[in-house]
Amino acid sequence: MNTHWLPRALVTRWTAVAFACLLGLQLGVGSVLAQSESTLSAEQKQKLKKELQQTYKEGAQAGNAENYEVAAARFEESIQLAQQLGLDNLIGKIENNLIESLKGAGSAALNQEDYEGALAHFKRLQEYTEADPTVQYNQGLALINMEDSTEVGLQSLRQAIEVGNEVGNTRVAGLATERIQDEFLAQASEALQGDNPSQAQVNEALDALDQMTEYVDPNANAMFYRGTALYESGQYQQAIQAARQGLDMHQGSRTDAAKFHFVIAESQIELGNKASACQTFENAAYGDYEARANHYLENECDDV
Repeated sequence: MNTHWLPRALVTRWTAVAFACLLGLQLGVGSVLAQSESTLSAEQKQKLKKELQQTYKEGAQAGNAENYEVAAARFEESIQLAQQLGLDNLIGKIENNLIESLKGAGSAALNQEDYEGALAHFKRLQEYTEADPTVQYNQGLALINMEDSTEVGLQSLRQAIEVGNEVGNTRVAGLATERIQDEFLAQASEALQGDNPSQAQVNEALDALDQMTEYVDPNANAMFYRGTALYESGQYQQAIQAARQGLDMHQGSRTDAAKFHFVIAESQIELGNKASACQTFENAAYGDYEARANHYLENECDDV
C-alpha cells in the first residue's frame, strides 16, 4: 500500500491582494535604482508590473482551487517577470508558492496513479529544493510503481531517509523506511505462498530479505518471514532464532505475536523438543493461528 506524503499545498492559501501591495512597495522603493541599472523604459516596467500582478493573481486563484498544474505554470511566469524587473526579494516568495504548487500537482498525480506525471512534477521540484525529503520520498513512490524503475525508486526512498534524518524530518524518514520494507516483504510473502514451498521459493524469499538490509534495517515482519523460510528449508534452530528476534522487535498485540510463537513451536517440534513446543503453542493459539495451534495442542500435546 502506497503512502503519499501530503504537501503543505493542500492547505496553503495565497493572497493576491497582499502580494499586489508588496509588489507596489518593491517597485516604489527600488524604482530609482532599477531605472539606473535597467534598459527597460518606464512604460515597459509598468507593463511588466501589470503582467506580474495578473500572473500571480491567477496562480493564487488556481492554487486555492487546488488546480496545482495551472498554479505552477502561472507562478513560473511570475518568477520570469520578477527577474526582468529585478525584484530579487519577490522571487524567493514566489518560488515558495511554486514549490507548494508542484508538490500539490505531484501528490494529486500519485493519488490518481499517474506515476509518470507525478515524476515529472517532482523532478521539476528538484530545481527549487535541495533539503526537502518529501521530494525524494514522493519521487521514490512514483518510480517504484513504474515498470523497470524499482531499483531507482528504492534509491530515491533511501535518499529521503538520509535527507530526512539530516534535517530532522523523522516522519518522512520513517515513511520511506516503511515503504522500502514493504517492497521486500511483499516479495518474500509472495515467494512463500502456498503449502510446502520449494527450496527455490525459499531462496527467493531469503534473497528478498537479504536485499532489504542493503537499504534499511529489517523489522519484526522481516524476521517472521525469515523464520518461516528457514523453517520450510529445514533450518529449525535458525528459524527459532529469527522468530525470537522478531518477537523482540514486535510491538503489537498478543494476536499479532502469535505468528512468531507458531514458527518457534513448529521448529521445536521438528527438533524433538515436544514439551517446549507445547508450551509455545499455547502462546500461538490466537487469531489466524488459533486453529492450527489448537490442532497441535489436541493431537501432539495430550500426553505432555
